[in-house]
Amino acid sequence: MPYLRFATGDRLRLDGEEMPGVVVAVEVEGENSVESLPREGKAGDVHVLRGYRDFRVRLTLRLAGPDPLAEARKLQAKFAKSKTEPLRVVHPHLAARGVEKALFARLVTREEGGEEGLYAVLELTQTEPREALKEANAAEEARVQGAVAQGPVAGPPKDSAQAKRNPPQEPKPPRYVEAFVQGQQAALGLVGGGR
Repeated sequence: MPYLRFATGDRLRLDGEEMPGVVVAVEVEGENSVESLPREGKAGDVHVLRGYRDFRVRLTLRLAGPDPLAEARKLQAKFAKSKTEPLRVVHPHLAARGVEKALFARLVTREEGGEEGLYAVLELTQTEPREALKEANAAEEARVQGAVAQGPVAGPPKDSAQAKRNPPQEPKPPRYVEAFVQGQQAALGLVGGGR
C-alpha cells in the first residue's frame, strides 16, 4: 500500500518521492450522520443518530516554484493514478483523529489576487479495508445477538453512572406488613381499639 507522509511547513512525500508544493494547512473534518424526522402536529424535529461519516482531510499546498502550473500538472498526474488505491497517511494530526488510510478524493487549485504562485487543496477521504469493516460488523452483530439472547433487563446498565448513583437494594415491605409478620396485630388496629 503506498504511503503519504508529510509535515506542516514541508513537502508531501508519496512513496518516498517528493511532491511539489509546501503544506501550509491541514484540516480534518468528521461528523455524525444525523437524520431529522418531523413530528406530526408538534413544533421541532426529532434528531436520530444514524452513524458516523468518514473523515475528510484537506491539505493546502502552496505551489510557488519557478513554474507553479507545471507543479499543479505533476500533482494532478500523480494523484490521478491513485484514485482507486488507498494511501497510508502518516501525520500526527491525522493519527490523533484516528485516520490511517485514505483515498484521493479531489484536487482543487486556485490563484489568489496579488500573490505569485498557486494554492492546491488536496482532499482525501478516510477509508478502511473491507476486511476490517466485515470484522467490525460481525463483532457488532455478535454483541446485538448476545443482548437479544439475554432478554430485557430491569434497571440501569451495569457500571453506568446511574447504577453507581443508585446501587441496587433489597426491596423492603411496608412497615405494616413487617409488623404483621412479626405478630404485632396492634399495629394493624385489630386488637384493643379496632372495630
